[in-house]
Amino acid sequence: MEPQGRDPTPPSPVNATASDFGRLRRGLALLLGLAVIVIVGILLLAAGEQNRQQARHTEQQIAIQLSQIHARLAGVVMDYAVWDLSHLAIHRPGGPDGDWLHVEMGANLNDNLGIDLAMILAPDGEVVWEVVEGKPRSPRDLPEPLPSVTPETAPATGFLRLGQEVLMVASAPVLPESERHSAAAAPHRLVFAYRVNQGPLAQLRATTGLRDLRLLDAPSPEGGGLVLHGPRGRPLAWLAWTPAAPGTQMVRSSLPWLLMTLLGLGILGAGLFRHLGRQAEASLATVVELRHTHARLADQQRAWHSLRDMQLEEVDEERFIEALLAHSADLLDADNVSLWILEEGQLICEASLTQPGLVGEVLAGCQLTDYLEQLRYHPALISNDARMDPRRAKLEAYIGRQDVISRLDIGIFLAGELRGVLSCEAHRPRSWRDDEINTIMGLTGLLAQFAESLRRREAERTLDRQLNHDSVSGLPTLHCLEEEISALFAQGAFQVGILHLKGLTQINDTLGTAMGDAAFYAAGRLLTRRLAQPTLTGRLARLPANRILLLLPGADTPQRQQGLMALLEELDSREWLGGRQPASLRFSLGLANYPEDAGDIHRLLQRAELALDKAREAPVHRLARYEASMGEWQARVSRIERELREALVRREFCLYLQPQFDGAGRLHGAEVLLRWTHPERGLLSPGAFIAEAEHSGLIRPIGEWILNEALDLLAGPLRDSDMVVAVNVSVQQLRDNAFTERLAKALATRSVPAGRLVLEVVESMLVTSEIRRRLESLQRLGVPISLDDFGTGYSSLRYLQQLRVQEIKLDRAFLEPLKHHDDAPLARSIIAMAQALELRLVAEGVETQAQADFLRRHGVTLMQGYLLARPEPVEAFLARVRDHR
Repeated sequence: MEPQGRDPTPPSPVNATASDFGRLRRGLALLLGLAVIVIVGILLLAAGEQNRQQARHTEQQIAIQLSQIHARLAGVVMDYAVWDLSHLAIHRPGGPDGDWLHVEMGANLNDNLGIDLAMILAPDGEVVWEVVEGKPRSPRDLPEPLPSVTPETAPATGFLRLGQEVLMVASAPVLPESERHSAAAAPHRLVFAYRVNQGPLAQLRATTGLRDLRLLDAPSPEGGGLVLHGPRGRPLAWLAWTPAAPGTQMVRSSLPWLLMTLLGLGILGAGLFRHLGRQAEASLATVVELRHTHARLADQQRAWHSLRDMQLEEVDEERFIEALLAHSADLLDADNVSLWILEEGQLICEASLTQPGLVGEVLAGCQLTDYLEQLRYHPALISNDARMDPRRAKLEAYIGRQDVISRLDIGIFLAGELRGVLSCEAHRPRSWRDDEINTIMGLTGLLAQFAESLRRREAERTLDRQLNHDSVSGLPTLHCLEEEISALFAQGAFQVGILHLKGLTQINDTLGTAMGDAAFYAAGRLLTRRLAQPTLTGRLARLPANRILLLLPGADTPQRQQGLMALLEELDSREWLGGRQPASLRFSLGLANYPEDAGDIHRLLQRAELALDKAREAPVHRLARYEASMGEWQARVSRIERELREALVRREFCLYLQPQFDGAGRLHGAEVLLRWTHPERGLLSPGAFIAEAEHSGLIRPIGEWILNEALDLLAGPLRDSDMVVAVNVSVQQLRDNAFTERLAKALATRSVPAGRLVLEVVESMLVTSEIRRRLESLQRLGVPISLDDFGTGYSSLRYLQQLRVQEIKLDRAFLEPLKHHDDAPLARSIIAMAQALELRLVAEGVETQAQADFLRRHGVTLMQGYLLARPEPVEAFLARVRDHR
């Protein structure tokens, strides 16, 4: 309920504008009044300040003139006081020589130097001789002692009142001029003085121009003036004058101009008020237009956010395009909006809002060359009259058939290429606003992002299927069972088995890989059925090298062992290719128990692998469980760990570099490879010792040594090149909290740009959040991250999205099909994914020309492998760098 006495109806725009104009007029009037007050106030303040500055200047000028007169008087008294004759005459044993003094200091002082008074003071201050205006007189006592200075041989100046007269005095001790005479132990002082109201006052009037300068016995009633102080600081007299007032004169002279300025301001204000009145109606029109613009922009924002939300919700393509056309028509008030796709040089109508019959219509591309070229360089083609637009001359038949008058075409670009057109048409003349054009361009940008997202999602799903499921056997990969493995650890005891299929290599060699794949697939299907029975339950996963992983929940029991033995008998006795090509396989199974044999999946797999080695030696029913006696490998590991520690001390490690080339054959950089110069076994590759180094923790100091050696190469022999060096880092190095800080310090110390060092990590590292955070800190440092052996282990696109690595390395296994076939579908999928995610891709293991041609054909620009160059010592690589310059 509205309160009484209050109109709930909001003011109309006209009233609001009139009210605003009234307030503005009153504000301007107040502003003009304040301006007048401020101007007058500033002028008066300036005048007063100028008067004060003039008074201070005059006082300083008089003080300076007085000090100059004092200085001259002091010079005169020094001339007479420091004189051998004066010294002898004044310090005569019988007292001062009056005759000599009368001759030398009598009328002569007054007539020639204007000295009004001269005195000689005994050491005790008694006046022993005095002459006034050149005439001797009886000495008078001084009312107060004369000014004194330090040292005593210097002259002293000041003012002194003697009777009714104010004197300017200067005194100095009487001393011999030459060294022939000795100074008196207590010398007399010679005093000269001017009457202030005579010579000094006249000089001050002449130098300052103050004709009314006068000497007063008391302060002037007008205030101001200069005080003359006696020897004890007591005021003796005052110099007074009428101060000049330049500020007041300035005000008087500026008054006409001030009045003219105020008059001008008044005229300007009146003109401004008239102008504001004329602007009031224009402002009302602007307000209305702004309200319409704001409403239009709000609609555009809602449409954009609606489509953006649909994109994030990953709706289907048809629904998204339908919503895009509807929003575009509403925002533009268009009669029809249609989407055209450019395929093989032709425009094909994909969707139309109001004319479904257009869908599928084809506009021949050969006739649209100019139109399409214009769209490539001008993403928005605007026509208020499309029939007369020369850019659409080849669309004349379509425009006439659809009765199109005005048309707006927006190009749709994917990866920088024109892939379609969004056409907005009107059957009436109209103009297209800039905000409408920008909005539709934004909506088409969302459409391009949506199409790219659809393509990326499809690539991700395809690659996810390929990475999580083996295409040959149909079994999941080890990575696919990660969650189930974690659940088994949480539940308690279980068994890990590794089943080896012997005989597949022979089938591949004699009957072809297709027959070998068929046999493996049949074995996988049979195992899946058998492990789904109540007596023997478990999960399967494909492992490399013709192996299958068995995960068997629960502890080992005699019933399970009998079931496994029966399963092996069935597998061994079956003909796997049926009547087509009878072929038999031999199966061996190694088992390890959790938690008895190991506490993590990697150790369990190692233990099961050891048991498998023993099982493969048995003639029949080849099944073996891990036993402690199988730990010979542990003794080997211990020996290798000890030798690794000694190798670090004896510096037995060295670096080899495998060159990397771009598509044109130019040297791009190298991957750093570790070699061990073993004193007994010779040069060893990492495969002979790297597992033991990781197990013992020695991988950290070894990895640190490799990094420092690589950085020394970049800072030394490779400093003036643009070579990039890639170094493998282990998970143990990345778990070191100080790893990033040490690497940053090493880069800064050597002045090596972070972008020239690439750190290669294996896919399994991305599983843990701790490692991902460490890699993110390295990326912030500017060090590129490369994902090594991509697609062979734990890879997941989810991890690639969480951690945007700069590079992936295509494992050699994906290029193997090119040795026997013309295509490698999985390699093609990974290359397409890398290009979609804008990742640099390095192909490893390029060993044939067919592989290299395939990679170049599909846009892979970085390669390494034996076809291009084998791993080589540092010196050989540096020679290669010099040859490529």
